[in-house]
Amino acid sequence: MPELSGGGPLRGVRVLDLSRLLPGPACTWLLAELGAEVVCVEPKGGTPTRAAPPRVGGEGAYFTAHHGGKRSVALDLRHPEARGLLLALAPRFDVLVEGFRPGALEEMGLAPEALHAAAPALVIARLSGYGQTGPWAARPGHDINYLALSGALSGAPVGARGHALYALQLCDLSGSYAAALGVCAALFEVERARARGEAPRGRTLDVSLTEAALALSAAPVYGFGNRGEEPRAQGELLNGGVDPYRSYECADGAWVTLGALEPKFLQAARAALGPDPARWAESFRAAPAAEWVERLADACAAPVLSYAELLAHPQHAARGAVARDAEGRAWVRAPLYAGPLRPAPALGEHTRAVLTEALGAEEAARLLAAGVAAERPTPRPSPLFAPQTAPPPSPSPSPSS
Repeated sequence: MPELSGGGPLRGVRVLDLSRLLPGPACTWLLAELGAEVVCVEPKGGTPTRAAPPRVGGEGAYFTAHHGGKRSVALDLRHPEARGLLLALAPRFDVLVEGFRPGALEEMGLAPEALHAAAPALVIARLSGYGQTGPWAARPGHDINYLALSGALSGAPVGARGHALYALQLCDLSGSYAAALGVCAALFEVERARARGEAPRGRTLDVSLTEAALALSAAPVYGFGNRGEEPRAQGELLNGGVDPYRSYECADGAWVTLGALEPKFLQAARAALGPDPARWAESFRAAPAAEWVERLADACAAPVLSYAELLAHPQHAARGAVARDAEGRAWVRAPLYAGPLRPAPALGEHTRAVLTEALGAEEAARLLAAGVAAERPTPRPSPLFAPQTAPPPSPSPSPSS
């Protein structure tokens, strides 16, 4: 395959992504930003998130934001020849990511054992709501269900429309990060085996989105669960229950967060807001948010930004955390990124090229004619993106599914 990335620690790693909603594509987005070459396999009609709102320029943000630089191959995975095609492709890849319901891969004749018979060193990441085993494995679900089962909604405010939900798919995205970490660790294991002169063996990773969110709750589960208690909504140390750690409305209607827990930060907050924390809300209403952010710079304060406002924040600009393309659209970069900003692919844009590289031009043409694969002959206009400046060095150490 041609090199697609500008470098990065995963340069040369090849990833075949069979997933379709948010967790799998977000995982391979992280891998692509680290330099991996990612081929996403879409249904012939396109991945559902291509049309999911919110849309920019007619295309769904959940697809576009997580597919930069990937290649798109349109395949009919229900076609009788699909199994043989994927088994033929598997040895050309280092990683396979899938987000089907548990058992679906086996029904396709592509159980991990079959894939490893074709590609012994393949790392297989399986992302599902509840995991591949257990009494809930076959149940359908979405992020809201995984939040509930993981305890992440415990202590959330409850109103007329039920529990207050985050504006993010926390379980889907925490699962994607867990999967990406597992993939990197498994790839390291493969390379260590090769360095020792041993035949490398791949791994199959069982990533439960529910358990990924549960891991985020390790401390609350230990602290509250072992005492048989539940956190009180806005009544605990870290959920707005104390004056030094909450948000405040300011004179201009904007909000500022304060996190003055440690003594030195609490002292700085008292110096700016007054000695009595019970009266801080009144103090905040006496000046606009921008003024308080500066006056409380030594007390752990930050403004509550909208998505539109954060695009112009100087911290994000200085770090290159948000980049703009030639058309002025803003793109969030992954936390650890390596290459230039790259567009998402058109549906089936790379079908013929990928099949030709793997199987030859004649077989690629036959698969297209037989309807196993499809292509869109007109790629996106190029170059879509303006040249980007090099990002600063990283600091050291679905829609839900």
